[in-house]
Amino acid sequence: MIDSHCHLTRLVTAGSGLRDDTGDDVIASAIDGLEAVVSVGTGVDDCLATLELASAHAGVFVAGGVHPHSASEARSAVNRDAIERIATTDAVVAIGETGFDDHWQDETLDTQLAAFEWHADLAARLDKPLVLHVRDRQGGSDASSAAARAIKGAGHRRGVLHCFNGDSRLYEAAMELGWYVSFAGNLTYKSASAIREVAEVAPLARLLVETDSPYLAPVPHRGTRNTPVNVRLVAAKLAEIRGLEPSALEAQLDANARRLFGLEATR
Repeated sequence: MIDSHCHLTRLVTAGSGLRDDTGDDVIASAIDGLEAVVSVGTGVDDCLATLELASAHAGVFVAGGVHPHSASEARSAVNRDAIERIATTDAVVAIGETGFDDHWQDETLDTQLAAFEWHADLAARLDKPLVLHVRDRQGGSDASSAAARAIKGAGHRRGVLHCFNGDSRLYEAAMELGWYVSFAGNLTYKSASAIREVAEVAPLARLLVETDSPYLAPVPHRGTRNTPVNVRLVAAKLAEIRGLEPSALEAQLDANARRLFGLEATR
């Protein structure tokens, strides 16, 4: 299978190094048996570290950008130049994650919009897909509304709603643009009824699954450090929701990921 969104550098940090207690390679263990993973760099240094992991491990590809939590960093010409150089390398198959997040309120939505517009322009210039992060504060929808407006305004027709949050207006805007929608471990949580409603009806050809590792571990591992191999649990839940055989859905999900990220062309 393909994990369409994870953070391998964070997995290494969470594990306090490149090797676990038994001496095994943390990354090799985390991706064992998977066809590929897309590991997301969240700033200049993290993108460079992610590229190093990609060079050391077959099947690891990279998405590069500045995370919305650090959107102010995208104002710097030095940082922009660095990300743009990184983004031209063969291992980088997507731009981002960028987007809108007012859950933690580390950055304003206006600052995040400026960062998004730069990411979207870069994605268009390089003809690479855009990875969109959206998280609303509890009970709110301002981030989702800002995201829906922004992707419509940018008009970039290659992208993915990473770790989809269930907002119907954002989903509809993405579908109009031909984007993909990706489901993570929170699909398995009891509270995720809005997410499951979309997962049930989204077009099969637009579906992706991810782990967002080391975060959002799916049931029955909720609350533990997540790893990319758990992507199969997300796919199994999606198959249950759709009433499909898991093996058939996995094949479709992998085909979708290869198509969006152009993995066959870069391997």
